[in-house]
Amino acid sequence: MIAVTDLKGVGKALGQALMANGYKTAAALAKADPADLVKIPRIGTSNASRLIAAAKEAIAVKSAAKVTSAKPATKTASRRAPVRKTAARKPAARKTVAAAAAEKRAEEAARKAAEEKAAAEAKARKKAKAKAKAEKAAKKLQEMEAAISKAKDKVKSKSKKDKKSKKDGKKKDKPKKDKKKKDKKKDKKKAKK
Repeated sequence: MIAVTDLKGVGKALGQALMANGYKTAAALAKADPADLVKIPRIGTSNASRLIAAAKEAIAVKSAAKVTSAKPATKTASRRAPVRKTAARKPAARKTVAAAAAEKRAEEAARKAAEEKAAAEAKARKKAKAKAKAEKAAKKLQEMEAAISKAKDKVKSKSKKDKKSKKDGKKKDKPKKDKKKKDKKKDKKKAKK
């Protein structure tokens, strides 16, 4: 059984993350689905397929070693080359940085969309407020025009009444004047006699 931390490209932190998610052996990792591995932090799509390939290779090497050990060894066992873990981790780190950058861009886009939505809502509220204010002003204008019209009508009717009363007053005054004239004529006639 090969531990996950013994695989090429798996360091201490990545090994702990894999073990925490149930991938303790190379065999378990070889059977894993890349989509499931991508859910683990620090593992991208290319890194997931590379880890599965490394697990399968390690299993194949171990099974090949068992087959050769069953045969009589004619050659001395070859030493396995040391694994350079630091070189293999750099691409994983780049993918993590790229994933973080993509996540940051997504968050920025979501924030920007939220700001635009809030601005649109504020604009709509402002527009509705202005419309209500305009409607109120139009209603007030109509009320004022009605009041002015009513006042004009009142003034017209009053002036008509005044003219009518003046005419009536003149008619009433005329008979008095006529009476005075008649009286004067009578007085003159009496005086002549």
